[in-house]
Amino acid sequence: MLDVRLNIRRLEDFVVEIESRPVEKGKIIFYGDSSFTRWQPKYGNVNLHDVILGSDGSKACLNHGIGGSTAEELLYYYPRLIRAYEPRAIVLQAFCNDRDVSYSASEVVYLQARLLEYARQDFHGIKLYVCDVRPLSMFVGELCWLALGSALREYNELIGDYCKKHDDCILIRHAADPVFFEEGFAGDYDHPRKDIFIDDRVHYNSAGYELYANFFRRQLKDIL
Repeated sequence: MLDVRLNIRRLEDFVVEIESRPVEKGKIIFYGDSSFTRWQPKYGNVNLHDVILGSDGSKACLNHGIGGSTAEELLYYYPRLIRAYEPRAIVLQAFCNDRDVSYSASEVVYLQARLLEYARQDFHGIKLYVCDVRPLSMFVGELCWLALGSALREYNELIGDYCKKHDDCILIRHAADPVFFEEGFAGDYDHPRKDIFIDDRVHYNSAGYELYANFFRRQLKDIL
C-alpha cells in the first residue's frame, strides 16, 4: 500500500497512457520520473526510443517514465509497467520527487531495493542500472539547497554502496560525467550547466536531451 503522504490515483493517467501502447517484450525499460517522461515530442524532444538504439539500429528501449513519481509509486506500479513487459534490463531513477514528500535518502534506497529484488525474482539474469542524482539548477544559491544537498550526497553514497554489493546492479553516475557541469566543476552539484535546462531549471531543453542521449548510450553500450 502506498504511503499516506501520497494520493494513490494521482499518477494513473500516466500509467494508463503507457499501458495503451503495444506491449513490447525483451527491451531496456527506462523507469523513473519526469526527466524520462519529457523525453518525447510532446515536450519538444525526440523520442528516447528513437535516439538510444541497439547496435544494429533496431529499437532497444521503452520509455516508462512517470512524471512526478516517487520510489514508492514506482514500486507500486511495477506489476503493470515492468513485469508485464519482461525486460532484459531496467534503468531506474528516483530521489528528486521523493524529497517533496519528505522521504529520506535511506527510504528511497530501501524502496528501490525492493523493486530490484522483484525484478531479480521475475527475470533471471536481468541487467539492473540505477541512477545517482542528476544535476539540477533550481536550488543552486537558495537556502533549501543546504538540506537538499545533504540528502543528495547521502542518497548517492547509499545507492552506490548498494550497487557495489550486488553484481547484477550497475550505478549510472551523472556526477562523474563533466558534460552536465560548468567547465572545471565536474561532479560539483553547486555548478551544473545552466544552458541545458528549460525555464523551470529542473527539466532539460533539447540540447540537454542530446547530452542525455549521448550519456546513456555510453552507459549502456555493453547491452545495446
